[in-house]
Amino acid sequence: MPYTYQIGNGNSVIIPNNPTTAESRGCIEKARRNAYLASSDWAIVEDNGLSASKKTEWKTYRQALRDLDTSDYKNITWPTKPE
Repeated sequence: MPYTYQIGNGNSVIIPNNPTTAESRGCIEKARRNAYLASSDWAIVEDNGLSASKKTEWKTYRQALRDLDTSDYKNITWPTKPE
């Protein structure tokens, strides 16, 4: 029976039945990525008070998170979170 792994704000990723270590770690890293996205949701709200250049930085960061390949958990290069 698959089980659900939750990280951060409670976003969940289902880990398959009898997963290999790579499958499990890939799912866990996907959950981590989802948590990073969720924790940066405030940056895409119109009246967040950020300058246009900062909004662009956050949009770029969020797109890099969405494009992240979590299947090779040993070689993930996490994007740098804007300050």
